[in-house]
Amino acid sequence: EEARKAFTPGDIVVTVSTDKEFMDLIKQASGLITEEGGLTSHGAIAGLSLGIPVIVGAEKATEILKNGMVVTIDPVRGLVYKGRARVL
Repeated sequence: EEARKAFTPGDIVVTVSTDKEFMDLIKQASGLITEEGGLTSHGAIAGLSLGIPVIVGAEKATEILKNGMVVTIDPVRGLVYKGRARVL
């Protein structure tokens, strides 16, 4: 609940797992990272259908990634980088 209050459209949603209750956030997010799930999980399907980058199965993501951190998601490699990546 606290995370929902801190959410701003364009943020990356970082959570243990997702379900239909997360759809309002996912629709406004710029990316999604979940600790649980695989390619057929709710988070993966929801994020990919909305065209946002998704990483599932990211162990300890909710412990490592803190509110307000700036990160870049590389969904092709399944990596999360600290900071904003420069695209050349």
